[in-house]
Amino acid sequence: MMASKGLTKEIIIAEAVACMERTGQPAISLHELARRLGIKTPSLYNHIRNTRELRHEVFRYAIDKFVAHQRAATAHKERDEAVRAFAQAYHTFATQNKGLYRLIMSIPSEEDAQAKELAIPLLDTVVEILSGYGLTEEAIAHWQRVFRAILHGFISQEDLGYFYYYDSIELNKSREIAVQCFLDGLHAGLRESSSM
Repeated sequence: MMASKGLTKEIIIAEAVACMERTGQPAISLHELARRLGIKTPSLYNHIRNTRELRHEVFRYAIDKFVAHQRAATAHKERDEAVRAFAQAYHTFATQNKGLYRLIMSIPSEEDAQAKELAIPLLDTVVEILSGYGLTEEAIAHWQRVFRAILHGFISQEDLGYFYYYDSIELNKSREIAVQCFLDGLHAGLRESSSM
């Protein structure tokens, strides 16, 4: 049992993250968190104000981890190579950190301005990659939406078990085809805009 005297905000957040990573769920109750830490629930309030603050802190951790993972995967890569590396890193993070990924995906649906502000770095890497193609700001906005929708669509369908029908056919290949379709469309759009 942890004495509440030795408890810190960092320990609380680390345990909340560990629990989400173990369960694959994007939330944890303060009561359950206190039980895992071996303390009484009121002791948590010496370090965090409420569930919302805890959620924001874990969300910040999840965003930082996700972005660091993407940046490491795409370092020293450009254009198509960076797109493919980003797609692979996205899938790897989402499948290996289900609770944190589900938390990241659940935040924008809430009326939470602070969380939406925290989520802005999620776009930075993909926007930087697409900027390497010489796209306009409007084109980047459209193409990053398309790309992220493709990537999340695969995660969501896979997570829900909707790829069971052709289970003998390699799913990684399907994802590669989807990314190639994205790149083909992007390059077609670039050719079209340059011929105008």
